[in-house]
Amino acid sequence: MEDSDRLLKIEQIICEIKDLSSEGAVIIVEGKKDREALKELGISDRILLASSFPLLNFAEDVSRKTNKAIIITDWDSRGEKIAKNISAYLRASGTKPNNLIRNKIKKLVQKEIKDVEGLSGYVNKLRVEVYNQHYP
Repeated sequence: MEDSDRLLKIEQIICEIKDLSSEGAVIIVEGKKDREALKELGISDRILLASSFPLLNFAEDVSRKTNKAIIITDWDSRGEKIAKNISAYLRASGTKPNNLIRNKIKKLVQKEIKDVEGLSGYVNKLRVEVYNQHYP
């Protein structure tokens, strides 16, 4: 896949996340660096850290706040396990987990970067290569 196509798809996913967040979905990431990477990409609303509580308690708390959650954990074995567990806990608590976005990102970037915290740097690198422009 060409870098320009990959960048376009990633930017579409970023817009999708922003839209879902504005409609009330929360975004679940593993840690602070993941949250910062999303903020650097312009996603700043409703980001929750899964590392802040035991996962069951975290999922119950999320379910009290919303019925939609986007899970964006790393694509390593630990991130996979966290996504699977949070999804199960959220479903049991009445919240619909969205893992499709995570899977789309993973498919596009897993050969280049290993985690969410590397996403903003990777996207900016693609922007430089495709548009020959630097972004903050």
